[in-house]
Amino acid sequence: MKPIRLTQLLHLAQYLLQSLMMAGLVLWAQPNLRRIPGPGGQAPALGPYALLAFLLILMVGSSLYTLSRYLRPELRRPIRENRRVYRSRQLLHNSLLDLLALPPLLLYAASGDPMHLLYFALLSAGLAAISWPTQHRYQRWLLSAERRRLR
Repeated sequence: MKPIRLTQLLHLAQYLLQSLMMAGLVLWAQPNLRRIPGPGGQAPALGPYALLAFLLILMVGSSLYTLSRYLRPELRRPIRENRRVYRSRQLLHNSLLDLLALPPLLLYAASGDPMHLLYFALLSAGLAAISWPTQHRYQRWLLSAERRRLR
């Protein structure tokens, strides 16, 4: 199997697994969210939960982004090592991007509207397609090390 095919397969598997885990966790917690009484015994307001999810995404995302900036190519490294670093960087990048699909999933848990679930699925698929690893992107990433060295 070509190395880029393995990277693409890992990319697809990560998006599928992370999306399924997020959906499973939110759907598992959905009945518990409805049991928590809000003010006056009404259904709880989802605004604080949505704000908390947004802040969590922002905090985790910025941490992952900062960490991925340190995963740089080194032309003196063996090819396999650079591929491993690229895959690690891709893994962090995908984790950050797929977290962006969490708010529509939380809206689905709150409202039960299947359009939110469809939006979650389309957003996850779109993010996977936009960040699809190719040989050209890998080569551009490798050459970025040379450009940084020449500055």
